[in-house]
Amino acid sequence: MLQFNRKTEYAFLAIEYVARKAEEVPGAVTSTRELSEAYHMPYPLLAKIMQQLSNHGLIKSVQGTKGGYILAKKATNISVADIVEIFDGRVAVADCFKEEKITCPQWDGCHIRDPFYELNMKIYQMLSETSIADLLKKSSAPLYPITVSQKSKEALS
Repeated sequence: MLQFNRKTEYAFLAIEYVARKAEEVPGAVTSTRELSEAYHMPYPLLAKIMQQLSNHGLIKSVQGTKGGYILAKKATNISVADIVEIFDGRVAVADCFKEEKITCPQWDGCHIRDPFYELNMKIYQMLSETSIADLLKKSSAPLYPITVSQKSKEALS
């Protein structure tokens, strides 16, 4: 079954939250603690996820007492594939597509290799063409759990 691991799912929730909050209040900074409390995610795990997203240039760390994270790129320039590859590795429908070097002993005589390769490429293309901004547009969920108080909005002004 094709399935994202928990870190990937948390990364999607985190980056979506940061993007949605920035859409609501331009320049808004999101702390790891805020995210952890909003989605009931373990803080230490989320801190590592945020650090990896930052190391890969998808979000930027903002230092200081009101520090946290902001998007490093526009949400339209961050693809679903970008996040999947950070936490799940290469998109692969079969183990033989996971690594660049083929090590499968059945490779030469495999009759499903080419159809699976084509399927793999279609899935990768769909993930790489879907941006975080696309996910925000398609979400029917309310902005919950995001709540930006009037005081926070004033502090950003």
